[in-house]
Amino acid sequence: MSSPENYDVIVFGAGTAGKVIAWNMAKAGRRTAVIERKYIGGACPNVACLPSKNVIYSAKVASLVERHLEFGIETGPTITDMARVYARKREMVDAFVKIHLDKFHGAGDELILGDGMFVAPRTIQVALRDGGERTIAADRVFVDLGTHATVPEMPGLREAKPLTHIEALDLQRHPEHLIVLGGGYVGLELGQALRRLGSRVTLISRDPQLASAEDPEVSQAVLRLFQDEGIDVLLGTEVLRVDGTSGSHVSLELRSGTGARTVDGTDILVSLGRTPNTAGIGLEKSGIEVTEKGHIRVNDRLETTAPNIWAMGECAGSPYFTHVSEDDAVIILENLNGGTPATSTYPEAHRCP
Repeated sequence: MSSPENYDVIVFGAGTAGKVIAWNMAKAGRRTAVIERKYIGGACPNVACLPSKNVIYSAKVASLVERHLEFGIETGPTITDMARVYARKREMVDAFVKIHLDKFHGAGDELILGDGMFVAPRTIQVALRDGGERTIAADRVFVDLGTHATVPEMPGLREAKPLTHIEALDLQRHPEHLIVLGGGYVGLELGQALRRLGSRVTLISRDPQLASAEDPEVSQAVLRLFQDEGIDVLLGTEVLRVDGTSGSHVSLELRSGTGARTVDGTDILVSLGRTPNTAGIGLEKSGIEVTEKGHIRVNDRLETTAPNIWAMGECAGSPYFTHVSEDDAVIILENLNGGTPATSTYPEAHRCP
């Protein structure tokens, strides 16, 4: 290993919490390096909150156009151009990425694009996106690695190459028959959007209700809405096996309280939870421990088990919301400035284990 370049601060991951830390540290005069694998600004402006709402809004317009007669509007035949739907989303994402790049440069951060890995305490080796590598070390390291869509071990599922929310938000076509696995927020949002944009949709959930964390009355209201929109919802249903390839033809063997059945479709969207991006990046070489589910172990001040290393956001088990990640950054900054705030708004009992 080559001798590391020395910084005051390394921010490992340029998501919501990471960018807040990075901008504040650089503006305070600390030499700050930000390592980011792919998404400048994190998932929210690139592949999650904002682009999904952009596509959902297009889907809402398509739904209103489809119901034009209800509003007393006469119109002729209409079609949905999926390439233009996603071009509109891409324009928005590109604009947000530019805003983030400008803020990093304006603050004085050095943005290093590539895949990072801990190789020693507070030392990270980066395989650069454009080739080559760099090794950097710092007095303080802040880890904001996020999560990715879970594709569970299920016979045939991974071989079928299913969509996750990332691929679903970049489709240039209508899936003829989309099968959504999971009745949580991601599956509900994208399932309804693609139905309104012209796809046939079947949603399958092992839970007895949609949006299982919500009150039953809320879940029932969503179920009625989906049924009214022509979405086939199968609750309390387990997927036993998947055959085929998503994008052409898939066949799913199912089991529920009413017996076994098979559902055929063209595409699968997996929305079955999230997995922390903590495996295979050398956390142990820096003394950072993780929980059974792979979240970085932190205390109520978001300090890890390694000296002068903090973790924040989803990878630290904080609730999976952008505003919570931002709050994590604020907690850390206030502690470093002599304050005493802790993660009391979501105590250990409410963190992801």
